[in-house]
Amino acid sequence: MKKAATLILSFIVAAALTGCGKKIPLTADQKVFAGKWVADDGTFVTIYFDGSGDVKTSSTSVTGGRTTIAGDSLTIGMGPFKSTMKITQKPKPAGGRIVMVLDGITYTRQ
Repeated sequence: MKKAATLILSFIVAAALTGCGKKIPLTADQKVFAGKWVADDGTFVTIYFDGSGDVKTSSTSVTGGRTTIAGDSLTIGMGPFKSTMKITQKPKPAGGRIVMVLDGITYTRQ
């Protein structure tokens, strides 16, 4: 019985670790997204060159997750915990700062 429980636990841990996925470094076109982005309400998104990222919103918090930028969506997640946002506006200069808009919310690069 103890061996069966250990085997089941091993499968669960392996599945959880596999679900985190391998981080893929940002492509040359995606590097403009790298950095810490902060909104006026205090929410933030941090995207690292190595393909990892952090996100903190009122309903989601992920640290060290995998960042995926595909089409007009940005996803930061770890296993079943993830946040997907629509890229309303890609990063661009505005008023002496770099801003981007995700889900209609303006984020400024720090």
